[in-house]
Amino acid sequence: MKKHILFSFVFGILSLLSSGIYALPRFALMRGDANCLSCHVNPTGGELRGPGGVSYAINDLPMWKRGDSIKYTGEISPGLRLGGDFRSQVLMFSQTSPLYNTPTDSGAKLTKIGDTTKRITSFHAMSLAFEINVKATNTLSGFFRYDPLGITPTEGWTLLQFVHSTGEIFQSGDVVTNAYVKIGAFLPAFGIRFDDHTTYIRGGNASESTGQAGFQAEGFFWSPGYRDVGAEIGTTLFDHISFQGGVFNGSETAPYANFNPTGNKAICMRLTGTNEFIEDVLDAEIGGSYYLHNHATEGDSPNLSDIAVHLGLRVGPVTILSEYDMGKNINVGGTTMPKVSALCIESTLGVTKGLDFMVRYETFKDENPIGVVNTEVNGRIVIGAQWFPLRFVEIRPEYRIAMTSAQNQTNSSIMDDFTENTMLIQTHVFF
Repeated sequence: MKKHILFSFVFGILSLLSSGIYALPRFALMRGDANCLSCHVNPTGGELRGPGGVSYAINDLPMWKRGDSIKYTGEISPGLRLGGDFRSQVLMFSQTSPLYNTPTDSGAKLTKIGDTTKRITSFHAMSLAFEINVKATNTLSGFFRYDPLGITPTEGWTLLQFVHSTGEIFQSGDVVTNAYVKIGAFLPAFGIRFDDHTTYIRGGNASESTGQAGFQAEGFFWSPGYRDVGAEIGTTLFDHISFQGGVFNGSETAPYANFNPTGNKAICMRLTGTNEFIEDVLDAEIGGSYYLHNHATEGDSPNLSDIAVHLGLRVGPVTILSEYDMGKNINVGGTTMPKVSALCIESTLGVTKGLDFMVRYETFKDENPIGVVNTEVNGRIVIGAQWFPLRFVEIRPEYRIAMTSAQNQTNSSIMDDFTENTMLIQTHVFF
């Protein structure tokens, strides 16, 4: 733990001196407050954009503007807003791993006789989701997200916001500048919520028992489009401190599940403090998250927990976000691992309008039931860019290299070393 924290600090300082970027989860940090509703209809950010988010996507985000979308608002009638989230990916994967002999005598040791290389090229849709927001009053609204291809689970929730005595939802100078209750199926507020679900602190490759496109199974349970069913309350204090807490089904291995009135529930909490120290120059964020699903009365299943510490820093055009997760009894690739940890540090640099460069460092480790390391990613480096050439269009090229060790499938006392190289291009159309 101390080693990871020290490395996170050193990497952050080096990133400040070299490279960084404005990525989507960092927009709130760049504003120096803890409120996401100024851009999204969801109080915890992401998904469909409100008037502020649409205006930003039209006027401030793209590299090149075209007049044909200048009057777009997203509203199809008063109080009714429609949107979409379409993502696809081209991926080229290469994995080099050791090749061992097959011993014929009992007790004979494996001997490395060479290497084998696996190459895979694939194209797949990541999301084809339509979103709609219905605002009945200033305080009561609803949201629904549906993917007709079934790539991501259906999501829907009702939101009740509390209004100040002035009649305004937000009132400068008040202690509580926003408070809400959300009920339905949605992503619990946990961690930084990087917009890349393949980071190890989110879903990684953990949902694939054999490894997606040849990858080893690595990562936590926050899979693509993850959502749970339950209720969440949230509040913003002094415009800079936010808290969210909720009770959910606990659908770590079944994000498509509906509400379950029986069984032990999961609790999820997140506390974040954000402040702008120098206007448009220096912002900082610190926070922690906690997730617990108590299985004590459900057979012999052990309790599942995930604890995260997250930090953020913005200096001029450079933004850095880091998160370290420590989990217990996390399901990774179909196997429950008593101890799982992951680190993610992402540094980004706004080069010019509509173009950002990014570098990310990650680690991951899980241990099997007897305390022996099952899989360990000693380091994964990701270098890429986010390009917004036109309104509502994002293109994201990335190159990734990961150094991984995993137990040999024939002899668990031997750790195989893998080098995973990945090139990918993601396209994202949103409105």
